[in-house]
Amino acid sequence: MKLERNNISIVLVEPEVQGNIGAIARSMKNTFFSNLIVVGTSFFDDDAVARAKEAAPLLESAKFYRKLKDVRKEFEILVATSSVPSMNMKDYRRIPMKPSIYWKEKHRNERSTAIVMGREGDGLKNSELELCDFFLTIPGNPEYPIYNLSHALTIILYESLSVEDLEYPEKERASGYEMEVLLENIKKVTEKVNFPAHKVPNTMVMMRRLLSRSDLSRSEFYRIMGILRKIEIASRDMREEKKRYS
Repeated sequence: MKLERNNISIVLVEPEVQGNIGAIARSMKNTFFSNLIVVGTSFFDDDAVARAKEAAPLLESAKFYRKLKDVRKEFEILVATSSVPSMNMKDYRRIPMKPSIYWKEKHRNERSTAIVMGREGDGLKNSELELCDFFLTIPGNPEYPIYNLSHALTIILYESLSVEDLEYPEKERASGYEMEVLLENIKKVTEKVNFPAHKVPNTMVMMRRLLSRSDLSRSEFYRIMGILRKIEIASRDMREEKKRYS
């Protein structure tokens, strides 16, 4: 599944700390989101821009609304967030859902969606929660479950990555032939450093299995070969020096 991020906006309701706004913009850029909406605040100061760093353009393109009700009119789905869930199933406003569950099971690409973050001080009001379709909360220490606003959003947006098959550069792995060359050179080193001969067979079995588990890349293969070469040269020099003084 690939998220249609152009269909998703992040909504900050009356944010109190400008630095948090900048940090949120940075987290949005980290996780491929670009649509920022701010309710109740219509400016960003130097602290917000400084904290945003390379994500400062997200602040420049942000949209501003007076009330969350106005945002509700623009989106099919509003997703509320809070650190205060309810275990009372009759309190429909605060029935908790983990961010991972939302992204994996409930999110729909075709529906315009807003992730709504409340105020740093007291979060979203009940009247604002009633406007929302889902309620997310992040598990934490029961004695102190409240996350910083920007940290909380970072966790929520990071969880969105788990539903996607992101592509990472494929490393060039060492070939079977190169693995055999490496093992042979390790064996030669054991002989030149006077490693106990009776321990060599089991040691080589161990090294073969260790290297197999390591999923060695070609660059790692050459680096280890370089180290073994240095050991071989040092061992040879030591033997020659010993001969000169014997």
